[in-house]
Amino acid sequence: MKAFYIGVGLIVLHGFAAAQHVDFGWGLGVKGGVPTTDLLTSNLGTTAALHQKDNYIVGPVAEVRIPFGFAFEVDGLYRGTNYTVTNVPTGITSIDSSSWEVPYLAKFRFPIPLVKPFLAGGGAYRTFNGLPAGVTASHNGFVAAVGLELRISRVRLSAEGRYLRWGSTPSNDFARLKRDQSEILFGFIFSNPR
Repeated sequence: MKAFYIGVGLIVLHGFAAAQHVDFGWGLGVKGGVPTTDLLTSNLGTTAALHQKDNYIVGPVAEVRIPFGFAFEVDGLYRGTNYTVTNVPTGITSIDSSSWEVPYLAKFRFPIPLVKPFLAGGGAYRTFNGLPAGVTASHNGFVAAVGLELRISRVRLSAEGRYLRWGSTPSNDFARLKRDQSEILFGFIFSNPR
């Protein structure tokens, strides 16, 4: 009798598992894109203006997929930024800044065939080089994302929009870092066969 219940339980669980989005595995790849908001903003009002020029985001990505559409993702994103500063009293100068951001996200993919929409949320850590004197960066922030993923054999292509909220930071008389940022990223992830 015990074997009967075990057999029925296995059949039910097999049917349930087949109906759900069961996807174990891992993936490695690269993401890149552009920010849709400026990194710095001027504190001088109309006497100075910041003009953002070359601005890009690129870096490696790793993810681990677990059943029912869930996954964990970690990125190492390099952000290169160049600003031209037009200041009425002193003229034109240039600021070259770069940062590494390490977002760590929990993801949920909706069980829709072919193109899978997903939601993600988590935290991020960042470090900077080349900020103007007196401008200090907040190192920890919150990340929320929404996107689409297309799986073609062992390759996963994705497009997503991300919102980042950083902690408050001290600023100098000239500029400050923006707390709210958004970006558009595209990903190419090579995954195991499952």
